[in-house]
Amino acid sequence: MPIRSHVPHFFDPQPQLKTMRNLIRIFALAVLVTTGCDSGDVVEQDVAQVQVRLELENLPPLQDGFAYQAWVQVGFVSHASDRFNVTENGSFVNDAGQFIQNALVFEVDISEATEVFVTIEDKRDSDDQPSGTVVLAGDVSGSTATLSTNHERALGVSFEGQSGTFMLLNWASGASTDETSGLWFIDGTRAAPTAGLSLPTLPEGWVYEGWMDQGGTLVSTGAFRENDSHDLARQYSNTDTPSFPGEDFLENAPEGVSFPLDPSGGTVRVTVEPFPDDTVAPYGIFILSGSVPASPSSATPYPLQTEVAAPSGTATLF
Repeated sequence: MPIRSHVPHFFDPQPQLKTMRNLIRIFALAVLVTTGCDSGDVVEQDVAQVQVRLELENLPPLQDGFAYQAWVQVGFVSHASDRFNVTENGSFVNDAGQFIQNALVFEVDISEATEVFVTIEDKRDSDDQPSGTVVLAGDVSGSTATLSTNHERALGVSFEGQSGTFMLLNWASGASTDETSGLWFIDGTRAAPTAGLSLPTLPEGWVYEGWMDQGGTLVSTGAFRENDSHDLARQYSNTDTPSFPGEDFLENAPEGVSFPLDPSGGTVRVTVEPFPDDTVAPYGIFILSGSVPASPSSATPYPLQTEVAAPSGTATLF
């Protein structure tokens, strides 16, 4: 029966439409057979874009071209979002500094995701593998993951209940006027110092760092990995010092600070820092603090107590 271009209102087109659809199927099958291709070669199924919404708290802005990246673990494969950063008020921005949504797109099937985690990526990093500096991580339950620094993929420890000891003394100078112008994480005595910290070993991509806080101005004692060995820097003295983290504040004073440093009434802090670091300022994971008396004594042990402040958040798949 010929197919008319205009169908009378009393004519039922369904049998003809059904016949036409069958003809189209037969023709498509004939094309596949004659071209020697199977259906997998010519039929592609679009993968729907899946988004992960991040709600993050206390995540510090990164400097010097460093950026964050979100990852979703599916089986043995880690799938990455685009790089992003945050502003001081927590808004998301891209590498160009333009504001973006906190819902990040993954153009793969992540319905079987088991973990979500956030890394710090070096400005020179261009590969498709996550760095070792994992800030936040969480297991997916349903469509949500609670993100924290103490997840085993991130730092792996909570630091709750940690404590320590510091001393104010100067190993380099014998002058009585600056005998407290050094900060060392030691206990015991000057003649027989012992480790003042018992912090757990950090995973790849992280180090500890000590600070003297004088009214909001922080002076670093250097980054360190071990409780009972030298730190990674000698910024303010070249003295032969004991094998413990610490610093004499004698030379090369940073802008706005006078040496020999008077620590009276200050605050001693210990932080966790990314390595490599994006800035000389503290990153934002604080774990220990201790007060310096108004009239401190040299070589006297002072206590450090737990004072944990760290990023946290949630990730929602939708």
